[in-house]
Amino acid sequence: MEQILYGAPVAEQLDKISENIFREHTNKNKKPHLTAITVGDNPASLLYVSRKKEKAIELGVDFNWIKLDVETSQETLDEVISSEAKETDGIIIQLPLPDHLNPEEAINCIPHEVDVDGLTSYNLGSLFSNTYKLIPATSLAVLELLNFYKIKTEDKNIVIAGRSRLVSSPLAKILSSKSYNGNVSVIHSKTTNQKLFTKQADIFISAIGSAKLYDYSFFKEGSTIIDIGISSVDGKTYGDIDNDKIGDLVSNRSPFPGGVGPITVSALFFNLSRLVNSN
Repeated sequence: MEQILYGAPVAEQLDKISENIFREHTNKNKKPHLTAITVGDNPASLLYVSRKKEKAIELGVDFNWIKLDVETSQETLDEVISSEAKETDGIIIQLPLPDHLNPEEAINCIPHEVDVDGLTSYNLGSLFSNTYKLIPATSLAVLELLNFYKIKTEDKNIVIAGRSRLVSSPLAKILSSKSYNGNVSVIHSKTTNQKLFTKQADIFISAIGSAKLYDYSFFKEGSTIIDIGISSVDGKTYGDIDNDKIGDLVSNRSPFPGGVGPITVSALFFNLSRLVNSN
């Protein structure tokens, strides 16, 4: 029988840590402050930032949402980021940006000491020198899920599907580090026979964003499946994993929804608490 890896108790645990730090700073007349920037009216982006605003209110964090027009130029966006970064404890740019904007340039306008998402070249680079203070929120959410449910990673075959800077790069580095000692492989759209990897995976982490891409035939008995992917088909959202017939095969599975998602927002505010505590 599979164990369902629900994210809510993990998120609650992180929130308690963050809230204590935020309360301490508020008592010192230093109420934490988070700034979010959106460009355009992408429905998913607006929803995600709305959830972050709700969590900020819940945890006692001042939240400043800057909504820029879809036609905003790169120069204007960069100027807004640089200006707002001087007045906040943490700043996020909600991705994706409109096609005419360069997300890499925008992200790297954020000073690393307020880069709450941990996505600047400086903060990502620090992951590879073991000097990091922050882990990108989605990657941190996966790590916290594994830790909470005591999923062993040492000498386990860990396969990550996808190669984004948000998930696969940070996770591959950290899960193969001495703290986790996993044997990590990354597969992607150019991987010829993905089952050669997935059928050997003790832990499979999918961050593709393609509805029900992987069914039970991809996995071995007793494996752990973590679904990060999200995609929309005919107005409905789906994860990457097709759960039909999977319950009798795997040992552990994060649900969609209700798995990694709830932890991700809490992980962002956990990162903010780290930044607040270090300033």
